Amino acid sequence: MSMVSVVSAHSCGATMTSLALALASHRPTLLAECGASVGSVRTGYRVGEWGGEVGLWHLAQADRQGQLPEAFEAHLRRLDTEGNRLWLPGLTDPLQAAALAQTWEPLGELLRAMEMDGQGYDIVADCGRIVLEPGGVHTSLFPAPVLWRSDLVLMVLRNTVTSVAQTSPVVRALKDALEQHGGGVDMLRLLLVKEPAGTLSSSEVASRLQVPVTGMLPWDDKAARLFTHGVGNPKQATLPLMKQAREAARLIGVEIHTRKTRLGYIPAPVSSSVVAGLVQRLASKRRQVSGGV
Repeated sequence: MSMVSVVSAHSCGATMTSLALALASHRPTLLAECGASVGSVRTGYRVGEWGGEVGLWHLAQADRQGQLPEAFEAHLRRLDTEGNRLWLPGLTDPLQAAALAQTWEPLGELLRAMEMDGQGYDIVADCGRIVLEPGGVHTSLFPAPVLWRSDLVLMVLRNTVTSVAQTSPVVRALKDALEQHGGGVDMLRLLLVKEPAGTLSSSEVASRLQVPVTGMLPWDDKAARLFTHGVGNPKQATLPLMKQAREAARLIGVEIHTRKTRLGYIPAPVSSSVVAGLVQRLASKRRQVSGGV
């Protein structure tokens, strides 16, 4: 199992990319909207099915009461009928992000535990736009501790000169932060969105930012309308975005496996019986639904 954090330097589709990767994976996935801005899956892809009564902000209060795992489970929602795709809705107000300053760290640990168990989920953490402060990446208004615990950090950008220019200083700050707090610069990868007006190849982008490109997603208007506005009902399997997202998910899995093998990675056991019970319950529900119960 794996944990991937998706980030961006500007508004260029981090949430849409995260959602596509979560839906395209051939393994059970959990999409966590961890960005400090307003989560858009709630009002877009799920067209307002749930309001502010569920989501990330409620975990801050639960954490202060020592009940984070219980609240985490209570606020998960399904993205499919089988329970193979779970979703933690994001914030409904950017001012709520400050309340999570002390919760990012235990939330990162919890997400990591969710993927460690053999019956768990691949984690896609949509961490949104990176927030910088003097000295580097902001660690309270941005879920930096979630990044530090990831297997891979994906920086989403477009194949345009402007996007690369806007991303470049953020990549420099992120590299420094990953060296100091995370698993090193080699856990950073680029995922390109192929804008029609874009002129840069993946090799040119990689060369300019000195970061490997792990995949490229197409510009897909139908998928954009469905994922960001809930408009239309095309078959997801036929969308160009989903076809490429499946390939990107495969390549990401290969990258993570290769990196773990090189580092001699050994998963740590889930130390909390509460978290272990949570993972087992979710896995059990998934099997029951998949089996037609």
